[in-house]
Amino acid sequence: MRVLLFEDEFHKFLNPLVSMRAVAELKLGFHSIFEVVSRFFNSEVIFYVRSYLVDVLRVRFSGLKINCVDGYDDVLMVNSRLIPTVKNLNLIMSFAAKNTYFMLFDGGGIVAAKIHGKLLEDILSKSDDGVVKSDKFRPLHGECSVYDVSGMLIRNLWDIIVLNEDLLREGFTVHGINGELDDRAIIYGSKSNLYIGEGSRVEGNVNIDVRSGPVYIGRNVNVLGPCRIEGPSYIGDNTVILSGARIRSGSNIGCNCRVGGEVEASVLHGYVNMYHPSFVGHSYVCEWVNLAAFTVTSDLKNTYGNIRVRIEDSIVDSGLNKLGSFIGDHVKTSINCGIFAGKRIGIFSHLFGYVYEDVPPFTIYSKALVGKSYELKLESALETMRRVYLRRGRHVSSEEAELVKYLFQTSNDDRIKAGVVKGVLSII
Repeated sequence: MRVLLFEDEFHKFLNPLVSMRAVAELKLGFHSIFEVVSRFFNSEVIFYVRSYLVDVLRVRFSGLKINCVDGYDDVLMVNSRLIPTVKNLNLIMSFAAKNTYFMLFDGGGIVAAKIHGKLLEDILSKSDDGVVKSDKFRPLHGECSVYDVSGMLIRNLWDIIVLNEDLLREGFTVHGINGELDDRAIIYGSKSNLYIGEGSRVEGNVNIDVRSGPVYIGRNVNVLGPCRIEGPSYIGDNTVILSGARIRSGSNIGCNCRVGGEVEASVLHGYVNMYHPSFVGHSYVCEWVNLAAFTVTSDLKNTYGNIRVRIEDSIVDSGLNKLGSFIGDHVKTSINCGIFAGKRIGIFSHLFGYVYEDVPPFTIYSKALVGKSYELKLESALETMRRVYLRRGRHVSSEEAELVKYLFQTSNDDRIKAGVVKGVLSII
């Protein structure tokens, strides 16, 4: 039975993390939601996503069906906001294994549904630019068994930060030293909680503490001494952990990153450059972000009170007193940049000085320097993207360029609402 990973109308609450990617590409623990679902069900997985993402995803996932369902036999629909724990996946599997059609709802949101072709065709025909709204399932109550569950869907940005550490523990299923571990490296705890992949090298004077959780180091990773890594932590393939780095508990560092500062309880999605001393705490940082020297994401208020986050036009209490930033793709910070707790930083933004409010996409945030912010020109965003890609041996595809142009146009109202100026910033 095929699995259809779909997006619902609540994807917008996860911006800026999903501005340039499908919800199912978000990382929780070892893998993305898509990777966990596809491995667990061991079936063909089809993406059903926002229409503007289709072309770039077809390049990113060659061979994967995107918004294309050939034939309408039985399909297991799974919400991309699924919290991918073994418990949740087993529950869906237990229902799917039965010869009956079903729907699972979590607080009004559809979690999963097994339906036959005619119903699937009807639901997808009513989708809004690739978005499948939960209320479209309501008329199917007479066709399917209906069950209510709780705690199975990601509802807020900070859910990812809260869930990440436990999923890192749950995802650690391998151990062994397949790379080079210097005799002068110090391991605190049992080596059964340590994995080092092929081609990786851990130098002397590296401290790895696995007493509170496992540490996974992928393939072709260089860990340069002196530095410290605390479990549970994950370090993806082809990443470099530089001298002086502190990888604290709950850290999830993706592939092709360069990390020389302190990371705590955060997700660095991939291709993040944090070469110099900086601090990222209780945050999610998307791809191709450059954090200049002494960039700090605050994750604690002076009052030790709960951190509030702006979601659209509302201020929402996260219920957490430790929460950092949510930084979109291709963001660049200046030296000594300080981002206040709970802030959302839109894609392609450039940050200078203190950032004490949310930043719209394509914004040069310079209020601490000149009292106002300026729009980043589209041509400048694309040219910077090309330069950064070339440094990693990549090229910007035509599909990626068109996606950037689309997002620039559709985010214009956000910049106007925030008072972003169309002009040229000069700080000399």
